[in-house]
Amino acid sequence: MRRSVGYICVLLVGLTGCFEPDEPVKPFPRGDVEVSSVEMGPKYLNQLFYSLERNEVVKTILRTDWDLSFSSEPGNSSIYLNTGNSMYAAKTNATDLNAVSDTAGLEFVWDWSNGRDDSTALVGWDTTNKVYVINIGNDLSGQPIGFVKALFKLVDDKLEITYARLKETTYKTTTLTKDEVYNRVYFSFANDQQVSVEPPKENYDLIFRQYIFYFEKEDIPYNVVGALINPYKTRVISIQDKDFLDITLSDTVDYSFQWNHDIVGYDWKEFDLNEGFYVVFPEKNFLMQTSKGFFYKFHFVDFYNLQGDRGYPTIESKLL
Repeated sequence: MRRSVGYICVLLVGLTGCFEPDEPVKPFPRGDVEVSSVEMGPKYLNQLFYSLERNEVVKTILRTDWDLSFSSEPGNSSIYLNTGNSMYAAKTNATDLNAVSDTAGLEFVWDWSNGRDDSTALVGWDTTNKVYVINIGNDLSGQPIGFVKALFKLVDDKLEITYARLKETTYKTTTLTKDEVYNRVYFSFANDQQVSVEPPKENYDLIFRQYIFYFEKEDIPYNVVGALINPYKTRVISIQDKDFLDITLSDTVDYSFQWNHDIVGYDWKEFDLNEGFYVVFPEKNFLMQTSKGFFYKFHFVDFYNLQGDRGYPTIESKLL
């Protein structure tokens, strides 16, 4: 046995001598803490895609620019609602669009903010072939837009949507084509076509937007304003027992990462009813591994701009 072990050791030494030595990776400067403010606006009209790497918003859209999105992941048939626009949906018992003309007896549900495919309002649509009634939500002035009825069909991994206003009998059909550069592809009932919404999935980390959060204790879905994480290879740790300056790369081992879309969420701030403004909690820190594999720590330090208008989250971040 000793001879065998010795022979293997000699062989390994001989083999490793045949390779060129690895070049050490030179450390690169991580820089100072970056500070950036994003402009959602006092009425939260904007949805913003934010990059920690670039320390800036990489794309801004209006919350009414889209209604539905369809997963670009191969084999994934999930459809998502724009809850930032207060959208709900209900599955009917009908398979014929002509059989649906009102909302009587329908139970409307919403997409949960955790981002899970099994927590969407249209979950299981591809196994039922049922007509769905969708509340499109509100326009930018807060007025209800109305309802549509829709049938969905998979055609070679593309999504075919046939739809009309609730009482109409003349239908339109459109097809959404997956694009793996993006997490999802998007559709607007107002434009009757696929629309450009998100940046390429590796180009952003956070989405600042209004969305529906379900308060289980009160059994109430409520519109909140916060930050959702990029669903593509992005994970986050919530750290509240350490000062922001004390968080280091070693904390990626000491704490557990989470994948929920709403792990950053909305409650890094709270509305003070007595004072009439939002209070931000900078002690609520986050550590993110981005889709590119980098680690950043960040927290929020303000929700107002210099003019005192709400809807301007200020984020401090640092590459670890």
